Amino acid sequence: MATSAHKQASADRRETNRARGAARGYERVRARPIYAGRRYKINRRCIGRMMLFAPGAHPAELANFIGYCLAHNAERYGIQVHASLWMSDHHHTDVTDPDANLVPFKQQLHSVVARARNARLGRFDSVWSGDDPCDTGRSSDDESLMDLVYTLTNPVKAGLVKWSRQWPGFTTIGWRFGETRTFRRPDWFFDAAGDMPEEVSLTLVRPPIFPELDDDALYAKLMEAVRERELEIHRSMRRRGRRFMGLRKLARQRWSCVAKSVEERFTVAPKHAASSKGRVRVAIARDREWERKYAAARALLLAGKPAVFPAGTYWLRRFAGVSVAGQAP
Repeated sequence: MATSAHKQASADRRETNRARGAARGYERVRARPIYAGRRYKINRRCIGRMMLFAPGAHPAELANFIGYCLAHNAERYGIQVHASLWMSDHHHTDVTDPDANLVPFKQQLHSVVARARNARLGRFDSVWSGDDPCDTGRSSDDESLMDLVYTLTNPVKAGLVKWSRQWPGFTTIGWRFGETRTFRRPDWFFDAAGDMPEEVSLTLVRPPIFPELDDDALYAKLMEAVRERELEIHRSMRRRGRRFMGLRKLARQRWSCVAKSVEERFTVAPKHAASSKGRVRVAIARDREWERKYAAARALLLAGKPAVFPAGTYWLRRFAGVSVAGQAP
């Protein structure tokens, strides 16, 4: 009986989705705009929620490896990193993409990290989940700041360490804006005779928010917000009678373990996030208009007629050489 009800619910959901798509008035568009200068919060989970990036007994080696890969690809694609923290089973990285290189940056970063991590762990399966990418953008300075707070306090929120600065894996907590740190090439994966540099450096770039504050004042504002969030989590933990895992247990955490927390299923990966639903609706409406223009240009291209695709077109611009409008909205 339950199975029949579930099948009917799935059929109803598919029918609703088909009707919604037909109401748009244009052919389905799977592409999404990649604009130069956009800010993103990049999230990526390990397959099956496995702890493939657990710090283990050698956290410094793992942190150097992640830092090296992140720094090398950020420099290669001109990505500005504002915050990054790699949990045992996922990572959060906040960036600005000045040259619309988000796609190759993510592809290369996640590819080399996966291959190297598999080599180190002696495994051969996928490292990353096949879920849709979740690269959300924020529309206000306050929300962008809280994105950084969320990234840096994630180990505290997960009940792993009491303070963000205690996280033994890779994290940019404590880095000041403009601070540069250097990472050495992991010789256990990269060939010393290859083309990978012996050292690479990563500079933490100030996000383009709160222009009235200088770098030190913005850093102080961020650290104050981090502290408030940590104390808020402490109060929540006490109310629920929970304790933090701590560094000793973290050191014994195996990469083959999986997260036990409940994960929401069958949801749509968001592209926009804001405390105001109105702002999200405006952003979604802007995306729908972009899709309409993209679909119209694609129809002209397939008909052999001159076509100009909207600004933000990525794949066809890079690999098919189509004409693209120059000014992003």
